[in-house]
Amino acid sequence: MKYSFVVPVYHDGYLSLPFCEAIAPVLHRLVGGGRVDEQAEVIFVNDGSRDNSQQLLEQARTRYDFVKVIELSRNFGQHVAVSCGYRFASGEYVFMINGDQQDPPDQIELLLNVIEGGEADIVTGLRAERGESFLNAITSRIFQTILNLLTGARMPLNAASLRVMNRQFVDAYNALGERTPYIPGLENWLGFRHAYVPIRHQFRQQGKSSYNLSKRWRMAVDSIIGFSDLPLRMAAALGFAITCIGMLSIAVLAVQRFSSVNLLPGFTSTISAIVFLGGLNLMFLGLVSLYVGRILHEVQGRPRYVLKSLAGFADSGGERERFDAP
Repeated sequence: MKYSFVVPVYHDGYLSLPFCEAIAPVLHRLVGGGRVDEQAEVIFVNDGSRDNSQQLLEQARTRYDFVKVIELSRNFGQHVAVSCGYRFASGEYVFMINGDQQDPPDQIELLLNVIEGGEADIVTGLRAERGESFLNAITSRIFQTILNLLTGARMPLNAASLRVMNRQFVDAYNALGERTPYIPGLENWLGFRHAYVPIRHQFRQQGKSSYNLSKRWRMAVDSIIGFSDLPLRMAAALGFAITCIGMLSIAVLAVQRFSSVNLLPGFTSTISAIVFLGGLNLMFLGLVSLYVGRILHEVQGRPRYVLKSLAGFADSGGERERFDAP
């Protein structure tokens, strides 16, 4: 197998047939007229959809020989679903692409030209213009900016979901065992040679993305907790600064007391200080709890995902035994 395409699916199985129709001519060009299913595979990973997505994916598999389907037992999150697809991908070059066609399949060859030329181990698309709402665009940029600052990463703010990796990079990624992966962060951590290619980006053609503001917020928190201890160090620095201010205040009060300066204690200022410091303590305690919770999640040793069914793979039983655990 030369080309593998991993496509996460969550409540949008209706996009599978239009996506296959769009990518089929691209695959035919890539394989040069040979049997597409012998050289290319499209792996849909159904991330626990509760609608009829699985039935729609099975229809796409019946119609297109290059389609394979993985069904997870529940919703584990997009990045876990993609990581599952990477483990099953057998291609020399592995793509991650969304089924909504915002990153059009006809842009695939732009990335492939760079990686097949040996210029990089992973090539990511860059969106010249974002085909999405202003709210989604601005929240994505804010999130990426904060993550770059906290982790030291240098991910472009206009990076697309479309990317291609060679076999060496995918094998290195699959060797990672994090239970809550954040793919761009892990790609940056792995190193290797990165390249970026401008691609066309367009508005979603059908339906509405399930990636709402709440999910973006949870992903942001998980990513920051998973890739940086800077929030803890900032909390320690702020705590030290407040302690210094408190000690300075005590010194000033002591000087005033021994100087026989009459002080009129202020009820409001005292209560304000207590509320402020109490809230600060609770905030830091919550921050530490997030890190402790992440540690608990990692040391429990549970599988990253649980498979429910496989379709289109030659040895589904063997693959199930091999990949149920991370």
